[in-house]
Amino acid sequence: MGGGISRLFGGRKARPNPTMWAIEEQHRREAAERAEAQRRQQIERERQEQAERLRRAQEEAWRAAQIAEQQRQEQAERLRRAQEEAQRAAQIAEQQRQEQAERIRVQQEEVQRAAQIAAQLEREMQEQAEIARREHEAAQRAAQAANELQEQVRKKEAEMKKAMEVQEVMEAKWKTGIRPVEWPSKEKYEATKRRFYKEGKFHLAITGISGTGKSSLINAFRGIWDDDEGAAMTDIVESTSAVTPYPDPNPAHPFIWFDVPGSGTLACSDWTYFNDQGLYIFDAIIVLFNDRFTATDIAILRNCERYNIPTYIVRSKSDIHIANIIQRKRRSAGAKVNLAKILDEARKEYIVRTQESVRSNLMRCDPPIRSQKMYAVSRDTLTTIVREEPLDDMLVLNEVDLLGDILQDAHSRRVADKSYGSMSDLMKKAGLDIFRLFTN
Repeated sequence: MGGGISRLFGGRKARPNPTMWAIEEQHRREAAERAEAQRRQQIERERQEQAERLRRAQEEAWRAAQIAEQQRQEQAERLRRAQEEAQRAAQIAEQQRQEQAERIRVQQEEVQRAAQIAAQLEREMQEQAEIARREHEAAQRAAQAANELQEQVRKKEAEMKKAMEVQEVMEAKWKTGIRPVEWPSKEKYEATKRRFYKEGKFHLAITGISGTGKSSLINAFRGIWDDDEGAAMTDIVESTSAVTPYPDPNPAHPFIWFDVPGSGTLACSDWTYFNDQGLYIFDAIIVLFNDRFTATDIAILRNCERYNIPTYIVRSKSDIHIANIIQRKRRSAGAKVNLAKILDEARKEYIVRTQESVRSNLMRCDPPIRSQKMYAVSRDTLTTIVREEPLDDMLVLNEVDLLGDILQDAHSRRVADKSYGSMSDLMKKAGLDIFRLFTN
């Protein structure tokens, strides 16, 4: 029958049912609308998600901007505080500078006032001295006539008195067993020379009574401390029983330092000490004393004049003596203590008093001994200078002068000895280094 229907309509395809077609068309439109709606929803979701990401990115950017602003403000606050602290520090420094300038100004005024007072006193003293001189000249002129009448008589009396004094001194010396100075024999001189003398070296003997610090001074000249290896033995009591050589460890220094037994420990007279110890063989002799000269020290100086041997009068343990002077001055100064000024005054007072004491001791000798230079030294300072180390705030006395004079005498006394080498070069190498260290 189906085939009949087809034939009935001439074999054409049958048209769909309009109602069904409308329904299907409606379904297709609804499906298309749902698909479009879903697509739009999807686009809307994606737009919302994009907007949410943008919002979150904006929030994060805003938070980052807030953090950056907060950090900038904190940095600005720290910078402001640093600037304020720098300003406060600058104000404090300026205040301190002004206070220091004021103190310096006050001190300068005090120094000027003191200089004015000193100048006034100097003028008054000069005026008084001039008045005294005039009065003295007037007195001399007044007494000159009388003196001329008695001059011949006084001369005769003085000559007779001098002759009697010389006779009394000679008799007293013979009574006390003091004998004339004896010169060593040629054989003894050669034997002593073979015992101590080294060609090309400069031999210096350190003499003095027991306890003056001879061994410590030798260590200082050699640039080593008392407890270093190879140092000369030091002790409270005399530690040297025989003349002991100590070569200088610096190969540029041709010195041999000799520690001589203290005269206070030997059973010999003062007049025999020089020859008994063979001191006549040395190139130079250091007479070391602490508080006073002894008869042996005087005998050594007198014999050195006779043998034409350079001598150096050295006072040891100077830092201890100066410390005592400083302590006395500090007590008298009370609360107003200027340590630098007290140290300088104590140093000058000590050197002047020591020089005057040496000069007085030499002048009291009979006959007087030629006046010569005195050196006040500190063992620690001398050691530091020889070691060419910084002096810092150490007490400096006559150490540099002593070293320079020894080098100069070594050059003068030994320049003719060819085995000794060029002392001029030695002084440039050793001496100038010492002075450079001192001036720095």
